[in-house]
Amino acid sequence: MRSWPMTLVALVLAGVLAQAAEKRELLAKNETVAVFKGAPFRKCLGLTTLCPEQCGHSGEFATFEIRGYTVYEKRGQYGDPKQGEFMFQTTGFHHEPVGNLKWNEVVKTLKPGDFVLLAWNHDYVTRDGCSSPERPVIQLKKISADDAAELLKKAGAAPAARAIAF
Repeated sequence: MRSWPMTLVALVLAGVLAQAAEKRELLAKNETVAVFKGAPFRKCLGLTTLCPEQCGHSGEFATFEIRGYTVYEKRGQYGDPKQGEFMFQTTGFHHEPVGNLKWNEVVKTLKPGDFVLLAWNHDYVTRDGCSSPERPVIQLKKISADDAAELLKKAGAAPAARAIAF
């Protein structure tokens, strides 16, 4: 039988090893000026036994229309192209918070039509032997319409028309 301190050491080591096992590769960096469209509830229409309540694909999704890019770096063949829209999930099926609570709190302060600085990465993440893309938000900040116009003028770039959902 393990003693309490040994169990604690084993748990800490397991956590360190799990973090070390995660590999994250940056495929694209996106910094944009966007307009908040809202955070509608979307119900998963999948046909698994977990859908729609427990699959993780139902809930409120903060949705943004990209007005222009201030920074865009595609690193390698598989990075996302520029987007015309970006969204991320803020709540689950039962309206419980999911994702980064810091960004969820910012979304709660926004009204449709508000301008924001919105930045996210397109990462390729390998964790526990499984690999998949992740698109974490790294910046979300409300700005004025004048600030948005100035940033877009400096950037001088138009957004792409293709939309992507997460």
